[in-house]
Amino acid sequence: MKSPPRKPATSRTPWGDHFDHVQRIVLCTPKQLGVQHLLLKFNGKGSPARRFLRKLSKDVTYTSRARDPDSDPQLSVGFTYRGLEALGLPCHVQLVLQKLAPSFHLGAPVQAATRLGDTGSSAPDRWDSDFQLEALHAVISLHYKDDACAAKLVERVRGLAGEFDVRVAEKPLRGENFTHGKTEERWVHFGYRDGLSKVGIRGWSDDPNRTGTLLPVSMHNPGEFLLGHPDDGGANPWALAAQPQAVRSFFCEASFGVLRQMEQDEPAFRGYLEEQAKRIVKGSGGAIKEASAIELVRAKLCGRFRDGQRIHPETQEPVGEPEGDFNYESDAKGEGCPFGAHVRRMNPRGGEIAHQRRHRPLLRRGAPYGRTWEEDKSADAERGLLGLFFCSSIENQFEHLLGEWADRVPMGNLDEGRAKDPLASHHEDPDANFVLPGDAMKRVGVTEFKGLKPFVRTRGTAYLLYPTSDGLEQLATEDHGHLWVDEVDREAFE
Repeated sequence: MKSPPRKPATSRTPWGDHFDHVQRIVLCTPKQLGVQHLLLKFNGKGSPARRFLRKLSKDVTYTSRARDPDSDPQLSVGFTYRGLEALGLPCHVQLVLQKLAPSFHLGAPVQAATRLGDTGSSAPDRWDSDFQLEALHAVISLHYKDDACAAKLVERVRGLAGEFDVRVAEKPLRGENFTHGKTEERWVHFGYRDGLSKVGIRGWSDDPNRTGTLLPVSMHNPGEFLLGHPDDGGANPWALAAQPQAVRSFFCEASFGVLRQMEQDEPAFRGYLEEQAKRIVKGSGGAIKEASAIELVRAKLCGRFRDGQRIHPETQEPVGEPEGDFNYESDAKGEGCPFGAHVRRMNPRGGEIAHQRRHRPLLRRGAPYGRTWEEDKSADAERGLLGLFFCSSIENQFEHLLGEWADRVPMGNLDEGRAKDPLASHHEDPDANFVLPGDAMKRVGVTEFKGLKPFVRTRGTAYLLYPTSDGLEQLATEDHGHLWVDEVDREAFE
């Protein structure tokens, strides 16, 4: 098919149709609770891989279906750099990626140790084999409500894979968002409520009534997530003015995704809560009961109570309703939410940090996997998080959050601690202290936690590009690369 690629849209109006060709997973949080990630390798490179993609692309879900949140199942597809090579991405387009997206070009296994803090048991050479550099070309993600519908689509994908010499990992990565009772609130392992933090995108939202209520620190330009738009600082490195129009079209409004499997050690985490809670009970002379102390320790490590309520700086009790958007103006000294707590590290919300104050927003589409602690307390139970994140710069957003904000010590000029992110980092130093500012903690004689353990282990990470429908068409087109150079450029080259 040789139809000319779509030209980048110029007008940007809320809920217009200019994003109708963006894969839905990028801009819309899936309503479905179940997810499966299928890891693929194109053994038949070139034409067989492109023909596989052409047939598969008919099932991909775009934002034009965002007004139908019950569409089931939802299919998304992202490619590693080596996957794009296998599909025959022209060399001049590969050079654009090498220059503007070096981490994507090199691949997560190459970057992880130095850029993500993945060392020791989380080192890339200990990742699951399907995440190894030359083993992974693409990831197909299915979000679904109905198991039978999902199974039918998986069967179709495996059938196409067999037809076009594509290897599909034998065991898909399965996750499921779990809820408590009859509520629709989503929870994750370690006992925390999920999905509270909100990100607003100027000119787009999966809830048009929501954007006006967000604080400025939570509203971002589309260029933070979609290529070819200005980011919050006004920069647009993906404008690609000197490139052929077909190349600009391929990248316009595509997004980089990161799939990251994190194993979570619930027994170690629960044991640590109890250990620190006993110190609080003892320091309070029994005034604080063990159950309450456990909840306080859990809240301090995360930065909020398990249901999402914030920590009152003076009373240390839950305050207000769980909020998706707030800042730290009322807790500038970290007496409620410590500076080193997980949520304050991952989203400083305009607060003071130790380096550039540029925001590093991510669109989060993750889901837990494995049985909950209440269902299975055995030490060998497999459980964790299948994180899926979207951004326009893996280096400046995802890698900065993990490699700098999660691992940096101290976190900000006011932080006196030496511990890394308590929930997401790999702790090597048992004497690194997690500081608990405030008079309330001084009164119980517990002003810091030590002995943090690595409660998580990285099982694998993939850096992916999620093209638009136009980009997928370009990748799947059998025309020996002519589509990638327009007529004007051909004359210039001649």
